[in-house]
Amino acid sequence: MSTLKHRFIACFAFGLIAILPNLALAQLGGRDPEMVRLFEAGKVSMLDENWDEALVSFEEAKKLDTDRTFTELYFWTGEALRELEDYQNAIKNYTDAIRVQDDFAQAHNGLGICWREQGQYDVALNSFRNAEQYDRRDAAIAANLGDILINTFRDPADGMQYLDRAIELNPEDAEAYRNRGFGHALLNEFEEGIADLTKAAELDPSDYETYDRLASVHAAEEEHEKSIAALTKAIETYEPEESSDPDTYINGYLSRARERMLLAKEDEQTGPQREALYEQIVTDADAVLEEFPDRFPESGMAMFRKGLALRMQGLFAEAITAFTDALQIIPAGQESNYTAEAYLYRGICWFYQGQTSLARGDFKEAAAQSYADPLPHLWIGYTQAKDGEYRKAIESYGEAAAKSPSFALAYVNRGLAYIKLGDYEKAADNFNKAIRAEPTAATHYFKSGRAHEMLDRWDEALAFYNLALQRDGEFEEAKQGAARALRALGRPSLSDIQRGL
Repeated sequence: MSTLKHRFIACFAFGLIAILPNLALAQLGGRDPEMVRLFEAGKVSMLDENWDEALVSFEEAKKLDTDRTFTELYFWTGEALRELEDYQNAIKNYTDAIRVQDDFAQAHNGLGICWREQGQYDVALNSFRNAEQYDRRDAAIAANLGDILINTFRDPADGMQYLDRAIELNPEDAEAYRNRGFGHALLNEFEEGIADLTKAAELDPSDYETYDRLASVHAAEEEHEKSIAALTKAIETYEPEESSDPDTYINGYLSRARERMLLAKEDEQTGPQREALYEQIVTDADAVLEEFPDRFPESGMAMFRKGLALRMQGLFAEAITAFTDALQIIPAGQESNYTAEAYLYRGICWFYQGQTSLARGDFKEAAAQSYADPLPHLWIGYTQAKDGEYRKAIESYGEAAAKSPSFALAYVNRGLAYIKLGDYEKAADNFNKAIRAEPTAATHYFKSGRAHEMLDRWDEALAFYNLALQRDGEFEEAKQGAARALRALGRPSLSDIQRGL
């Protein structure tokens, strides 16, 4: 059953029957008995969710309403048409009901739902506000106001007050809890958001959207395992509502693949755990590709995520194929948010396959797609250094440093290239820049010490080797460097110093 129908049944069961009987009795007095019979039959059909049958009864009754003043009849006709998704004619009937009775809150609410379904959000919001003005104790109206303010206008500060009221009036409204949970998340109140979304899932465990929202909140908190668990529930409970909807929850698979990749990057993960996650990412991507083998953007993103996992497994040839397919599926003239990364990671795969020319071409494409990203320039430098073109590599590392002045790897590799050219002064200068960018890395101090050693600056070399050892007392190469410096300076060896001699 659609969300709209769930809300209708709740509204009918908890609200309209209680709110409208006096109005109905007043309007039925003196009415044509046949018109009244048809009207009542239509309402029974509505309760049975026989929308077409109800509409037939209401339309027949309307033929007998010669003075067009039977407000209830027009309202219920609008309800039936709305359930049949004939929003234009539903709007006409709600408007006719309001024409007779301007303060008919539920008719204003119905108007709001129709406008919202048609994407006319400003008009919908106005209708919901009118409805709330005339009836502040209707749970469905308050819930609709909170829904549109939070989900459409991203205004949780205003929307939450209505959802609080909606839940107070109808504590069993799972959708209201879901929307309030999202409102809390928008306000960075993640603990409260998780509590509301968990309650929504308890009230309606079949609503995949609740699990999807819960996954998003856990992802924002970087709780990737919990996010994966929620996405798994979303995938399990998903059911297409429209004939055009995917048979499986495509976005759920793509999101779960992303969360699994983020989890694999965490330091706590063991090698086997990472390997399992990479295999699961490939499985998620294949689930998307099974349903949509060639539909952009879903298939392209699935191929891209599959390529990422294959690369991390060292399956470079397979990863190159996945990245290539992801790039090839992008329609001419369209853009994708994964284009630059696909070129970058395909280039990395080519690099590890020993194809520096192909790799460099991909890195240049990545640089063109993502102007501010230093990584493509760093990798261009790697390919040039591997080919022995150290001057060109130095230029590329300089481009990377210019894009990100705190990017230590750019300075380190530029320093290494200068060492290859025998320019130890510039090498030392670059290693010192790396130290300023990343002062906790022992290897930067060691490299600077090595450059000073090559310049026969033994005091400075010793100082940098000692700094490296302060960061990592087990750094064997730094110990050896310090011992060499001590011998060159005619001082006790490192081993003697360590023994206290």
